[in-house]
Amino acid sequence: MSFSQRMGGEVRTFLASLRDGVRLWKLAPIIPALAVLPEFAQHVVEIRLGMFASHDAFTAFASAPARMSLGAIKMAGFLIAILLAARFWANRAEVARFWSLAGIGRKQVLLGFAVQVLCSIPGFFDFRFPPAGQFALSALLFVASLPGLVLMIGGLLGDRTSGLKDAYRNGWGQTLRMVIFTGPIFALLQQLHHGNHVFALGKPLAVVWGLMAWDALLVGLIATLVGTGFHHGYRGGKIKG
Repeated sequence: MSFSQRMGGEVRTFLASLRDGVRLWKLAPIIPALAVLPEFAQHVVEIRLGMFASHDAFTAFASAPARMSLGAIKMAGFLIAILLAARFWANRAEVARFWSLAGIGRKQVLLGFAVQVLCSIPGFFDFRFPPAGQFALSALLFVASLPGLVLMIGGLLGDRTSGLKDAYRNGWGQTLRMVIFTGPIFALLQQLHHGNHVFALGKPLAVVWGLMAWDALLVGLIATLVGTGFHHGYRGGKIKG
């Protein structure tokens, strides 16, 4: 297979990932709802606190107990939605119920997660490196953690045979594809998510409600696109519609 053919296949898989991330709203609406509903519930609290009256008001109420408790719930819902979105496509390929967890490689998931945790630990310490050294350390740890992500996602999608050595030796292609399929989309939509909050400050209440309803839907879209991107990036061209 020529380079141009391989690149064409990667582009088609990426476009399929975007398409399927949107299709998931129709195929299994409960999955984006896990991210949307807690996000909107937090926005309801924020609006009732008067957080969007001004930048100062938003800052003043940012640590309000009701908002913070819902923040923990919404992060859990967001992460669960991402994982279920990835799992949905694995179950669909196996003609299983979308919520089935029967095929998960638990050892791979736990080991991959452990790698993520270990690579994040140095970030909690103040090593007093110069900026260039701090950047180099962060970049090195990020790269070192990526095969762990591949192992974790692989286990989630039903790979119960691969080990950590396999991930570091053979998983770099999957790593790159997963990063490309999810990273830019997440960064772009996260900026739009942040922009919604900034734009809402000081606006009439009806405008704020509309923006925050749209913002909650946007968070659900991020979850379905990222989860689907993890699956399609891991599977590559082996995607069943």
